[in-house]
Amino acid sequence: MEINKVNNYRKFNIKFLGPTNYRGARIKIIEPKRFNYQKDVSVTISYDYGVGDTAQQALNYLIDKGFKPVARCSQYEYDTILCDNWAKDFIELK
Repeated sequence: MEINKVNNYRKFNIKFLGPTNYRGARIKIIEPKRFNYQKDVSVTISYDYGVGDTAQQALNYLIDKGFKPVARCSQYEYDTILCDNWAKDFIELK
């Protein structure tokens, strides 16, 4: 198999941010930079105790914004959602 035959997706890391003395629990969705001149892009949303699952809340947010999720994975401290939004379908994380 050749690398250019493998699908290329956008990666969004999801991290739970616990409550503090000043803010309630939150979820941070981070799209890592792809080039050395870029910066990570992120958005922070309030944690919804009715939904509970951090990854589910991030997935709901991304779908609401028009992203096309195709896969998920996880690692220590992060869940990850992969989306297929390139070219004319490119959506900025806001």
